[in-house]
Amino acid sequence: MGFLRALSRYAFLTVWSVAFALVYGALWPFTRRPESRRRALRRAMLKAWAGGMTRAFGIRIEIHGPVPQTPFFLVANHLSYLDILVLERCTGCVFVARGDVASWLVIGGLLKSIHMIFINRADKRDTVRVNELIHHALVLNDCVGVFAESRISRGIDVEPFKSALIQPAIANGVPIHYATVSYKSLPGATPAWEVVNWWQPIPFFTHLWRLLAARGVLAVIRFGEEPLTGNDRKALAQELHAAVRARFVPVQ
Repeated sequence: MGFLRALSRYAFLTVWSVAFALVYGALWPFTRRPESRRRALRRAMLKAWAGGMTRAFGIRIEIHGPVPQTPFFLVANHLSYLDILVLERCTGCVFVARGDVASWLVIGGLLKSIHMIFINRADKRDTVRVNELIHHALVLNDCVGVFAESRISRGIDVEPFKSALIQPAIANGVPIHYATVSYKSLPGATPAWEVVNWWQPIPFFTHLWRLLAARGVLAVIRFGEEPLTGNDRKALAQELHAAVRARFVPVQ
């Protein structure tokens, strides 16, 4: 049963993503100017695409707190590559993702076309380029999300937040919202930590297949009631970390 479930889901994910790319490509000529219009279209379509993807993965989403309204800057903890999908489903915002994701089959090309921002974590100098892209998006009244831990955690606790990518939001006076992401097992299903967290040294597609074969999981997103503000990015990163951690429920 698990093999057939994984196979059918993988087929749907591929068809859904290709269909999204075709529709988005067909509408592209009508939204080339102004760029803000194209980004608004992207947000709407991204919510729809992520909705199909999460349903295909068998992910149910439970939301607590008010979903931020564009424009905004969002900081969240990071447990899985699924975090982007579940947060996209709610917000439609563009995320800063690790650079190698751009080379992933089908999905990588799609993410490039929708203004996803990729960062080379191994090169600290790349932060300057990424912050310029974040600044540009915020100037266009777009919404941007970052995973301030800078890597996927084990799901036991929220690791300390890095502050470098917060600076564009401070400079532009954009509200900094936060969200806490966690996952729960569905009744009778494989434990969430086995199919969601990808910190163990196993190949990506091995982990992906395990996730596709599982019955599903529940993603719980807790948005903060009010955004945080400040001029000191390091102090603000600590405040955001404390707020996210206070709402975090361990996956394991």
